Amino acid sequence: MPLFGQQELNKVMVDSTTYNYYLSGNWNELIVLGKKAMSKDIDFKYLQQRMGYAYFVKGDYFAAIKHYKNALQFDADDPVSHTYLYYSAVNINDEAMARYHVSNLDAENQALLNVKKTRLVDALDLEYNYKINRDYAINNALTSDLRSNPHYKRIGLNSQLGYRFSLYQSYSTYSQLTDYFNETVQNEYYVAGVYALFSRTSLMGGYHYVGTNFTTETDDFQTPGNLWFGKLTHSFNRFDISLSQSSFTNDYVDTKQTGLQLGLTLPLKTKIYLKSSLYYITESDSSRLVFNQTIGALIARRFWIQGSVTVGNLNNFVDNNALYLYNSMDQTTFRTGGSLFYYLGKHITLFTNYTFDKKLIIDSQYNYKQHSITGGIIWKI
Repeated sequence: MPLFGQQELNKVMVDSTTYNYYLSGNWNELIVLGKKAMSKDIDFKYLQQRMGYAYFVKGDYFAAIKHYKNALQFDADDPVSHTYLYYSAVNINDEAMARYHVSNLDAENQALLNVKKTRLVDALDLEYNYKINRDYAINNALTSDLRSNPHYKRIGLNSQLGYRFSLYQSYSTYSQLTDYFNETVQNEYYVAGVYALFSRTSLMGGYHYVGTNFTTETDDFQTPGNLWFGKLTHSFNRFDISLSQSSFTNDYVDTKQTGLQLGLTLPLKTKIYLKSSLYYITESDSSRLVFNQTIGALIARRFWIQGSVTVGNLNNFVDNNALYLYNSMDQTTFRTGGSLFYYLGKHITLFTNYTFDKKLIIDSQYNYKQHSITGGIIWKI
């Protein structure tokens, strides 16, 4: 390196020296020299690949992605670059990006990675949620005459219908006794597809059917609803940004929701992730804003923890890519909670969640607290 400081760098010298650093595993020296060469406008495919591999070995997968994508500018079909972009995407948990780069490999290299193009049953997930209501406006206890403790159950199936297209389907049911033992039952079907437009750009579209049935001693009211959803997501380096739009309609409401989400993964070993989301909701002649702040971190090798706070009126609020629609009889005015994910093995993830809501009964203007506990499992087959 002192020698390089005394004379002009050239491509032959940089190529030879970075190759020797690569063979000997001198990753820091390789990166330093590579940066110096690039500052002198010396750039070529193998330099970018070697720097990408150096960062990959050091565990900086975002930097590795940057350099392997630079290498593709010299050779768009290079199998080495696409292979390590696949591995880097796996390590940052970006399955859409990983499969996109597999799609750019020839059959021989695809076979080496052993990633199947089509998997009708790719993953299954189960979720059960139990909510506990507590009233602080009427003698500190919400009686079952007003609101029982609701139950929510859901099962989901993910399918890979190509290297760049995945389809997720879910069936769920919600039940609660309300207003002197009247019963609300809501059965729902959800389907959403994700298509990888480019390496780190994806387009999502979804449909959510909501079948609400309200039963009293004398009547039975059925209110079907339809929710349409679209989302465009792009990631660059450690940042990601997405725009979403949804529309929910039934016989009584017509709700439109526009969302902007910004995410950042911090360059730390704990892999801390921050996401800020702002939603603009219009309903009839009114409009309102909802804000959500989420933070997640890998606190141990197998444990991921996540917390969030949501502020605003969540009446008919669409969340988690339209998988959840909050259209309960009582409006949520504030929400906070946390989730814990445990990676039991390569194929099994266990998760649990606790959420605290402030709820409002519109007719009486009574406020009460709701505690929500969720447990579930994701099985990657």
